[in-house]
This record gives sequence, C-alpha cells and structure tokens, in this order.
Amino acid sequence: MVPTAVGLASEAALHRSSEAALHIRHLTYRTVARRSIGYPTFCMSHYVTIPIKANGAIDPDEQIQDIISKSVSPVFNPTDIFIYSHGWWTTTDAALKQYNLATTDLIYFLRGQGHLLNPQTSPLLIGIHWPSIIDDDPSSTLNLLEPFTFYQMQKRADDIGDEGLYTILRLILAPAHVANLRINLIGHSFGCKVVCSALQELAVKQVPIPGNVSFNVVLLQAAFTTDALDQGGPYASVIPTFGPRLRMLVSRSNLDLALRNDFPTAQRLDLFHAGVDTALGFTGPSVATVGAFANNRQVAVIRGSQFLGHEPALPPGPAIVTADLTPIHQANVGFQGGPGGHHTDIFLQEIYDLMCWFFF
Repeated sequence: MVPTAVGLASEAALHRSSEAALHIRHLTYRTVARRSIGYPTFCMSHYVTIPIKANGAIDPDEQIQDIISKSVSPVFNPTDIFIYSHGWWTTTDAALKQYNLATTDLIYFLRGQGHLLNPQTSPLLIGIHWPSIIDDDPSSTLNLLEPFTFYQMQKRADDIGDEGLYTILRLILAPAHVANLRINLIGHSFGCKVVCSALQELAVKQVPIPGNVSFNVVLLQAAFTTDALDQGGPYASVIPTFGPRLRMLVSRSNLDLALRNDFPTAQRLDLFHAGVDTALGFTGPSVATVGAFANNRQVAVIRGSQFLGHEPALPPGPAIVTADLTPIHQANVGFQGGPGGHHTDIFLQEIYDLMCWFFF
C-alpha cells in the first residue's frame, strides 16, 4: 500500500493527469479522408483519446458520449474500431506518444497493404488514458515509490476496464450498425486487464451484442496470470460468452524479464492470491484457454517476418493465436528496457504486420 501522504500527492497528480489528457484529447481528435494517388482508398479514419479517472469514471462523460455517438453514427459508419490501453507506470505524455506511434504505424501499414483488404475499410481509433503512475511528472521523486503501487495499479486496471472501457463499449454497441463491425481491443501489460475486465463486465451483465459485431482481442505481454481466462479466473466468462465471435492474439517472450521474474514474485507475496503465479505474457495461454477455441495457431516472430498476405489466413470462426516474440526480442539487441527486459519492446513493424494479419 502507498503511504497516506503519497496517496494524497498521487490524487493531485491524477487530477493534473486527467486535465492534461482532456486537453490533449481536444488536440488529437482528428478526421482524415484517405485519398491518395497510387494507394487504395480508406473511406475515413479518425482518432480519439479518452481520459478515464482512477475510479473508472470517464471525464467529462457527456462530451465523450457525444463524441462516440457521432463517431459510430452512419455519417462515419466505421467498419473497424481499434481501442488501445496502455499498462502500468505510464505518464500522460508517454501514453499519447505510444498511441500516436501505434495508430500512425498501424494505419500506415494497412494502407501500404491495402490491395489485400476491403477498400471500404473505415477505422475509428480510440486511445484510453488512465492514471497508472503516482505522479504524472516523470521527474518527481514520488515516483521512486512506484514499485510499491503494483497491487494498487493491478486493481485499478480492472476498475478502469469494468467501469470506463465497459461504458465506452456500451456506447459503441448502443446504436444499430448496418454494416458488420469489428471491435479490435489491444492491451499491453496491465492494459490487458483493462481489456479483459471490460469484456468480463459485458458478459456478467449479459449486455446484448448485435449479431453483426465481432471482437478481436490482442494481449501484448499480458500482466495477468496464465489461467485468468479459465474457469475460476477473473475473466472466466469472456471466452464462453463471446466465443463464437471472438478471436485472440496472445504474445509471449522469454526475454520479458518483468513477467518472467518480478510478476511471479509479486503474486507469491500477495496473501490474497490463489492459483498459479506465472504471467500470461511469459508462458502464453494455458492448455484450457487454447482448448476453448475451435482453431489455434502458433507463430514465431523473427526479424523480417511477414504475415499479412504471406501467412495462411485463419479459418472462419473463433480462434486463438500464440505469438512468440522471443526471436525478434533476441534480434533487437539495441533495445534498452532496463530491469524489465523486453516487456515494452512491442513497437516493431513485424508486430504491426502480425496484428494486421490477425485482424484481417
């Protein structure tokens, strides 16, 4: 637990973080018509950043509701919605930089490979920012205490999902969608908890899902236990509820030192934790998780890997893909991830290619 004085300072920092994120959201809300000579046409794409408070509340709720309602209306008529969640220990500036990089590179790659896709693809991209660090000022000495917030942030990630992202998904699902709609959820580290807890909440509350809506879930170096998606786990309802319309891409790496070493230690020190203490992002999915899908594939990502248009497409229906990032992490010798190893080594073209192959 964080001492009271630090907690108070943290709340002040979180307030500043929310205000900053709201300001940036106004700056980053953008709509771009995709028309360029020599490249296939995307009808339209736009990107929204949504700040979520520590308790999972969206601020300001009424503005976000209006923005999402407009973004999923027939005027935009999105065919694909991409929702990103960062993980623990991420400042507002770092989150926005990550989202700007990821959204630009992903859509750039899709446009470059557009001849393989439906030319009417119209993506909406949403980046959610949640307070995952004591003080949003990276130079603050308070952040020296950040390692001690593991359990607090682990719980907060679930709160962000089952309150904030759940609300966003409800807003997306509320209107009738004429075209087929793919909701692509992407999480990294504790961001995977955000994604899965939102889906769990949809399942538990039995929210009706239109028949033409499907879910693609990408869990990049997930910082939750290997069996969390299985019976008795915190996200046990996700696969049984969404199975017929659900696909999952799960990455793992032997060089993710944060998940290989630190995560199990934290689980063993948690007196309230029961079950396995290994991380999904280190081991990959359990036998039970894989067995819950009709189709499964295992791929290794190496330097220069090509997937979209090269790797055989997944068969129709539910599927799970386990991607071993160890080879490309071994090749990326210049990466400086500190004690966490290659936990954050995810912004690579080969991984964008892998995700595009998975999505399309």
